[in-house]
Amino acid sequence: MEEGILKKNGIAILKGEIIAFIINIFGLIILSLIMTYSTISDNNIPTLVIAVNTLAILIGSSIATIKLEKKGIVNGLIIGVLYMLIYLLISLIFSGNINFSSKTILLIILGVIAGGIGGIIGVNLNRKK
Repeated sequence: MEEGILKKNGIAILKGEIIAFIINIFGLIILSLIMTYSTISDNNIPTLVIAVNTLAILIGSSIATIKLEKKGIVNGLIIGVLYMLIYLLISLIFSGNINFSSKTILLIILGVIAGGIGGIIGVNLNRKK
């Protein structure tokens, strides 16, 4: 019984990660197009990237936890933490270092919180059906 629950949660977490990264990619493409053809200042890029990532994690963890019956916050937090670890690893690979500025720390905190909130939303959406 426990093994089935772990497998179900593991699949949900993987699904959440994939969904969040897909949403993030499309969100950043849309953001780059908007930035290219508008007069939005480049100084706003870090804030907008944080918003896109946070929204991606929130949606990804919500969708991933819809089929789970409990522990939405735990699974959502796991999705948020894993997302941020993967995000930082990718940043490290492509830039050679990770700059832990106040924006980076804010991104990490908001990402984890968004994962937890998304997990709560997802589990509760399942209960309404």
